Amino acid sequence: MPKEIRIDVRLDAGTFRRFALFDMLKLRKKARKPLVFALIFIAFAVVAMLFRRQESALLASVLLAVGLALPLVYFGTFLSQVNLQAEKQKLKPPRRVYLITLGPEGVTAENTSRKEEPQFLPWEKVPAAYSRKGCVYLYVSPARAWLLPAGQADAPDDIVRQYLKSHLRERARF
Repeated sequence: MPKEIRIDVRLDAGTFRRFALFDMLKLRKKARKPLVFALIFIAFAVVAMLFRRQESALLASVLLAVGLALPLVYFGTFLSQVNLQAEKQKLKPPRRVYLITLGPEGVTAENTSRKEEPQFLPWEKVPAAYSRKGCVYLYVSPARAWLLPAGQADAPDDIVRQYLKSHLRERARF
């Protein structure tokens, strides 16, 4: 296993979108509340339909419309914001965003688009890493992650995953 792995990260809009969906739906489970709310509205609509009265039909229609529209508006707004963010970051075509160095002591990130001091994070302070379709999400805080797309490291992808597993142990979820 190499002593150090360098990943010159070039990010595209698709990778960014997949990460945003993973972070919101799988990791933070933010889809539950709107879906439960929608199911409650739909259940009340079904109950109102069971009364078979003209007023009940109108109430059932309104409840059903709100129950179906809420998740659509919620997820539509979220996806729209993600697309706007990707556009704002100019990820089409893919562009170089940062250089990640996985070393024996921790992770160093250098922002290649702005002149900033490199950030260093010791392995003990890295909360988690998740491997998903063509990318590793290396969380550096509960709300922030560095994306490590496949094929961009100076080592094969399986070596990168092994390196992360050896340093993160149970916090690496591959």
